[in-house]
Amino acid sequence: GRSMASQKVSQRMERWQAKAGSHPLAKREADLALLLANDPVAWEKHGQFYEGWTLEEVAELLEAVRAAF
Repeated sequence: GRSMASQKVSQRMERWQAKAGSHPLAKREADLALLLANDPVAWEKHGQFYEGWTLEEVAELLEAVRAAF
């Protein structure tokens, strides 16, 4: 079965959904996709927000963002 999103992911999603007016989720989705593709520019720009995150968790967050559309 599908594991539930980790707490890390759901907390981040709650925060993002609260801010979706000024930071659209579509933009976050694009950023996450770049991070997952190991894009060096994306990591330079956004990496600080994912310290201690595994790529698996980033992928989970990306799924959650896509499910929220």
